[in-house]
Amino acid sequence: MTSKNQLRTRRMSDSTFGFLLMVPALLVLLVVIAFPILKGIYASFCDYGLKELRKGIFDLKWNNFANYKIMLQNNQIFSYFKNTFVFVALVVVIQLILGMGIALLLDSKIKARGTLRGLMLVPWTIPSVVTAIVWRFMTNSSYGVINWIAYKLGMIPTLDYSWTLQSGSAMALIVIAAVWRQLPYMMVMILAGLQSVDKSLLEAGTIDGANYWQSLLHITIPSIRPVLITSIWIALMANFQMYTIIANITNGGPVGATTTLSIAAYNAAFQSYNFGYGAAIGVVWLIVLFIITMFSNKLTDKYSEDLG
Repeated sequence: MTSKNQLRTRRMSDSTFGFLLMVPALLVLLVVIAFPILKGIYASFCDYGLKELRKGIFDLKWNNFANYKIMLQNNQIFSYFKNTFVFVALVVVIQLILGMGIALLLDSKIKARGTLRGLMLVPWTIPSVVTAIVWRFMTNSSYGVINWIAYKLGMIPTLDYSWTLQSGSAMALIVIAAVWRQLPYMMVMILAGLQSVDKSLLEAGTIDGANYWQSLLHITIPSIRPVLITSIWIALMANFQMYTIIANITNGGPVGATTTLSIAAYNAAFQSYNFGYGAAIGVVWLIVLFIITMFSNKLTDKYSEDLG
């Protein structure tokens, strides 16, 4: 009994010591992450403009959900949601399809495979601001190379066509720029998954008469399903938070056609100086991200149990 008590006491002391080691990191997380989030949530229920900047956060005037009421009454939030979901859905789906295709190509026995893999990573190394500037330059109505190519192919009516002045082409432009910037990440994740697939399963499928597409659908994709779920989840998070590319290419225009939740929150807070309203949009944005995260975690747990 004495030895058992000593063992239990030792385990408790080890646990306490481990917790004490974590306390500094937990305090940093509390200050850096938790406090700003709680401050933003509180500010979303207050009148918080330029006049209130000198006040402490707890000296702000409670406005009884006025920011949220304004958001619902002018219907703008629904437009922001629509633009956000359209942008995210297009970027993630295109990334997934192209990433899978390129990963399958680079996983096959082709010449200069290593060189192609290196070249595919180049867009990923370029900062988002530079990506936006490059795409704005290439689609400039006066000297853009994409305008010249699109005009020669009959895709645009005039050589001086402005992509950012039409709602459809503006959305297409930011989607293409985001896909170009993020595609290497999706490709690398899927390629890593493909290289971990048990080759004996593919050989067994071939012996049983399965062709390439049957092996892909029934062996390869199920084998890399956890990688796909993780990659999609990360892509969803990244694009729901996307600000830099959109702001530097269209800034939410034309007439709000590409205004996502991130652009709306920034414009409300730092252009209209209505920090309370901007915080309210941020809270709604946070709730959406939380729901997506919980749904993704459930999917991951479900497939982990299936594989286990």
